[in-house]
Amino acid sequence: MDKLKIIIKSLFWVIITQVIIFSTLYFLGFRITYAPNLETSWNAVAAIGQWAGALVGVLIPIAAVYLQAKLDKNKREIGESNSDLLNELKEFKLEYSEKLKTLSELVDEKGNIVINSGYFTDDSKNNLKEKALKFVNISMITKTKRVAEHLEISHDKAYDLLVEMAIHDGSISSAGQIRKENMDNIVWTKKTR
Repeated sequence: MDKLKIIIKSLFWVIITQVIIFSTLYFLGFRITYAPNLETSWNAVAAIGQWAGALVGVLIPIAAVYLQAKLDKNKREIGESNSDLLNELKEFKLEYSEKLKTLSELVDEKGNIVINSGYFTDDSKNNLKEKALKFVNISMITKTKRVAEHLEISHDKAYDLLVEMAIHDGSISSAGQIRKENMDNIVWTKKTR
């Protein structure tokens, strides 16, 4: 809502400025007139059109690269923010996991509410894959080292898991050559369908 107010305020000041400029020019004697005795030079009109086309042809790729860079920067910032949120949830889970276990033990199995922390307790391969997939999706763009730190497993084990997820399962995408000696440079991304 604040952005809308800023845009409206900016448009208001642009309109006021234009009214002041055009009013001043009008009172100084400037007028928009048509002079039928002047001959139109179509070569000059064509030259202006060619220059405008050349200028637009240069500005469009520059604008596209600039906008893509801004989008990539925003994507990285969102991914880092999501990773931080996931780490905060993980700390919360560690802090309260014992309390949640105690509460869930007090509830019987006859229809009463069972409190579940929502995290896996064993580190089987499927559970690691699921945790890695969630982390890659939340991060949007990540590297092998960050996934290994998040899963609390070795760098090599995380690489093998991510390679299997990218090549065999097809659940994530990768950028870079998938080779063991290149594992620090590979970028793992969310699978786009």
